[in-house]
Amino acid sequence: MSSLKIACCTWNVHGTSPPKEDLRELLHLYDDKPLPDVVAVGLQEVEVRPHSFVVEMIQENRWVQVLQDYLGYYGLVRVRSLRMLGMIIVVAVQARHLPYLREIKTGFVRTAVMGWLGTKGAVAVRFVIHGQSFCFINCHFTAHLDGTRQRNSNFESVLKYMKFPDVKAATVMEHDFVAVLGDLNYRIDEVSIEDVKTKVASGDLVSLKNHDQLLKSMSVEEVYKGFFEHEISFQPTYKYCLGSNDWDASDLKRKPAWCDRILWHEATQGRTSVTSYTSHPRHTTSDHHPVSAECTASIDSLETNQDSRIVWKLEIESMPWYGNDDGLCVYVVKDYKPYSWDWIGLYRLGWQHFTDYEMYEWAVGDGDEYGENGCAVLFDCLPEEPGLFQLCYFSYKQDCFIAMSEPFEILKPRDEDVDPVQVNIEKPSLTV
Repeated sequence: MSSLKIACCTWNVHGTSPPKEDLRELLHLYDDKPLPDVVAVGLQEVEVRPHSFVVEMIQENRWVQVLQDYLGYYGLVRVRSLRMLGMIIVVAVQARHLPYLREIKTGFVRTAVMGWLGTKGAVAVRFVIHGQSFCFINCHFTAHLDGTRQRNSNFESVLKYMKFPDVKAATVMEHDFVAVLGDLNYRIDEVSIEDVKTKVASGDLVSLKNHDQLLKSMSVEEVYKGFFEHEISFQPTYKYCLGSNDWDASDLKRKPAWCDRILWHEATQGRTSVTSYTSHPRHTTSDHHPVSAECTASIDSLETNQDSRIVWKLEIESMPWYGNDDGLCVYVVKDYKPYSWDWIGLYRLGWQHFTDYEMYEWAVGDGDEYGENGCAVLFDCLPEEPGLFQLCYFSYKQDCFIAMSEPFEILKPRDEDVDPVQVNIEKPSLTV
């Protein structure tokens, strides 16, 4: 039995821009601790003014870009992100897992105004990694103290209508692992505002949790059957004055509540172990505190041999490669039907998203001189700036990478009088 480390974070950002403060702790990215294999981030109330959508037609959403920069620095590649009005979900995995990632799909469900508006609802990303299916859902449910029944109905709608066509686990509950994160908006019943504040100040969270609407719903409502939440040991995450940890002082005087939550579901009981669950009160740009959790998901095995599932084998020929020269890439087809829209991308090491290639070529071409089922593509005029690179084969049909080469070096443009044979560069190969 092997395991994957999963980190999740939810934050209602209240229409604000990404803060200048370090966000690494929210994403469980530490220099002195093992890094997560998968990170899922759910944001709510991202700015939805018309001009922001116009800007995002030509450039990435600012929140997505900032998160991607943090994740990419630690070797995680964004596999999918999805926005529905103010809701955004971003999911990234460690680059070494990409060849074992399959069936990547996104989905959304609207729950506001008979499902016509996207101000409330859910956005999701799902995939299969190392043979196990995972589903991450970012939710934003009906607000206000008296909305428990509507929130339960919101969750039921998400489970019922969130569909992922053309994959084996087509519904949420068919997945091996499910994480539900977001501003679920459940409140605290039967306790006055002042009593809630007094109990929080004295550290009496236990009695408050007895009145938490979500915990009560999870104990009696069929829709929450099988879902669980790690023990809450942090103070309510809503509602604060902007820029401080003082409770809401506006005329509305909202009662403090644990609105921001992370729930889990597993197809096989005992395979998920939550190792941390906390809020982050030092981030005060919103009226909500962000919440993060980390868990270990036990899976049957971590595949390390690409030939067992990856049917393409890349080889770098005519090495070394020099900037401004051409580079010949030879690869071998094994038990795979190539498609005319498949392509091979050349990536500078440290890339963050599949569109970050320096250049690409369509995966076409063959020839007996390359052996049985051998194919080749020629990269014209390699990048001039030297560095470490890798080649990745993208399958149009499977909508994911199915092979990645080991990193290799492209040297600075050479003097025409230099014999490349005299340069001793180790020839890279696929990890097998």
